[in-house]
Amino acid sequence: MNHQKKYYSILFAFVLLILIALQGYYIFNSYRLEEKDLKKSATDIAMKVMQQMEKNETDETDNKVLDYFKKLNHNKALKYSELQVISDKLIMNHKRLTPIIDSLLNEYSKENGFKIALKTEIYSVFDEINKKELLPDSPMIVYESSSEIKNPVNVNLGVWSSDDISNEKDSDLGIDKSQRHKYKIRSKSDFELINIQFLVLKKIIPLIVISLLIVALIIFLYWKSMQNLSKQEEKINQLHLTIDSIAHELNTPITTMKFALQQIQNSETKEIMSRQIHRLENTVESIFLNEESSNELLNESVLNEIIQQTKSLYPTIEIQVKTIFEYNLKLETHDFKLIFQNLIENSVKYGASKIELDFKFQKQIALNFIDNGIGIPAKDLPHVFDKYYRVDRQINQNVNGLGVGLYLVKNCVARYNGAITVQNKLEKGVEFKIEIPNEN
Repeated sequence: MNHQKKYYSILFAFVLLILIALQGYYIFNSYRLEEKDLKKSATDIAMKVMQQMEKNETDETDNKVLDYFKKLNHNKALKYSELQVISDKLIMNHKRLTPIIDSLLNEYSKENGFKIALKTEIYSVFDEINKKELLPDSPMIVYESSSEIKNPVNVNLGVWSSDDISNEKDSDLGIDKSQRHKYKIRSKSDFELINIQFLVLKKIIPLIVISLLIVALIIFLYWKSMQNLSKQEEKINQLHLTIDSIAHELNTPITTMKFALQQIQNSETKEIMSRQIHRLENTVESIFLNEESSNELLNESVLNEIIQQTKSLYPTIEIQVKTIFEYNLKLETHDFKLIFQNLIENSVKYGASKIELDFKFQKQIALNFIDNGIGIPAKDLPHVFDKYYRVDRQINQNVNGLGVGLYLVKNCVARYNGAITVQNKLEKGVEFKIEIPNEN
């Protein structure tokens, strides 16, 4: 039983790990789906804010800021100083735009509880004539929110040429066409949903809680089941110990009654007492497996004698016998009687009117017992060889026995390194098959 409990515990742990893995996978997928949906909603909000900023016809709008590069001097000595002027102007502008960005983000996000950071910057100004990057280190920020972006998600990319960034004529800007430099300007807009983890967890926490409760409930039920099983095993062991103790205590009064029996003069009374004492002895012997024997091997003559005595004992039972007795190097008479008498008595108890015996003593000792009794319920077949086990059905309540006969048979066969199996017949009854190696 302990081996079975260990096996079931390993199987339960394996199944539980699979369940936890599946739940973890499901929760992870739910997290990713929720994260994807929230990012999509945050992207829509970021786009709305950017569109709102583009509508402002001020020098701070994206296109207006890019017009600054139209006036960038072609002179190498001057263009870096002019770039610094553009950068300083953008710094002043984006600081003034930060409250506007925050206000717009809060307005569009208040229904969703989003906390969004947004930033638009010019990260590259490339001199196409001199083939040189003018912003090698830090970008020029056009506008950004007060919240810092740590994990940026790009929402927009822009590429402009200095020839295309203004609708104004060169003469209006005071630029000689021959003095113009060509620049490639690149900008990008990034955003981040800062509280995305909180929002996702908020949505999937019920799922996590339910999953944990399911796992906890399964573990609790298994623990209670194992606890109840241990208690039942303890009660069964106590019952077995009690029965064994009672049987042991009966040995003394049986011995005393045997001595007292010799003093009885009345032959009829003496015979009745003798039968009852013999009955008590058989009951006690059925509880304790007596491994002592005379070491006398069963021969064909004794085998036939045992069969004839059994036929005489049960005259109303049809007993058909087939025997092939070539030699016996293994099975002792005492043990054969134990096997034979228990299986025959078992068939008679449970309604057999016909018993077929097929015995072969060759290289293998094969003992087959087939009857037409009431059979054994399929659910009880794996347990019929357990000590004190009795099938729970109405007819068994009226049949005497302690449930140790088949237990003794199995243990006896096991001592010979043999095997015993039992199966129900298709029509009616059961068949016991015993195989024992016939060698020294």
